Amino acid sequence: MSHVLYPGDRPDQHGRTTPAEAERGTFSTANVVLVRHGESVANARHLFTGVIDVGLTPAGEAECVLAGQRLAGAGWVPDVICTSELVRGWRTAELMRTAWPEPVPVERDWRLNERNYGALSGYLKTEIAEQFGRDRFLYWRRSLEGRPPPLAPEVLTLWRALPPFDTLPPEALTATESLADVVARVRPWVCGVLGAHVAAGRRVLLVAHGNSLRAVCGVLDRLDGDELAALNLPNARPLAYRLWAESAAVPVPEVRGGEYLDPGAAHAEAAAIAAEGGT
Repeated sequence: MSHVLYPGDRPDQHGRTTPAEAERGTFSTANVVLVRHGESVANARHLFTGVIDVGLTPAGEAECVLAGQRLAGAGWVPDVICTSELVRGWRTAELMRTAWPEPVPVERDWRLNERNYGALSGYLKTEIAEQFGRDRFLYWRRSLEGRPPPLAPEVLTLWRALPPFDTLPPEALTATESLADVVARVRPWVCGVLGAHVAAGRRVLLVAHGNSLRAVCGVLDRLDGDELAALNLPNARPLAYRLWAESAAVPVPEVRGGEYLDPGAAHAEAAAIAAEGGT
């Protein structure tokens, strides 16, 4: 499972939970699979990336291909792939799509873009922690309401004139965002686009970013601020949900927290992310 421990579930030394989790559902029945993009060049350098449009590392590209192959090997085939307008999102989707012989349509939506870290964008995470202190660093990075200092107006204007934002509505790029702001922008997408796909019986592969997927999980699993602060999603590790769609409402998960295709590795990588301050 992903980010929620249930009574009776105790993680072992490798981060896996007891066999009780396997009894809650099988991966093959999932109708939605979430995947955070493969390692980006900014991930590799431990930068605050946000909306800076960076590509994948060679290792990240290999992760994406393997993630698609593992999904295909598990017998799971998407009907549609939904991703963001940022290169590391749609490139991950393209690479994963090669695992299936038949073409799978890809839908891009700016509401699935990564969170905008404002004036922190492009800085080393260690640099921000040292300059402002760990408490402020964690407040900006992990809390639901923490909103980093905004981009300067001239920087915001410049970035809106650059791809991909030059073809997107102004609201696709604000001066800064809290995680609560990201939750607010993904919620209509979850209720509308994702809910419609689920209601139509389509299997959806959702490829996005650490914070936009945290927000999606927050909406689906009805997470509070503390639960969201503790949630870390590793790169290129498929997380499956069985969702039930209700008209004009948030789809309901059969298992709160979903189920990882490779829970041992996913939990270990999530723990490593948490140790350095979180997604």
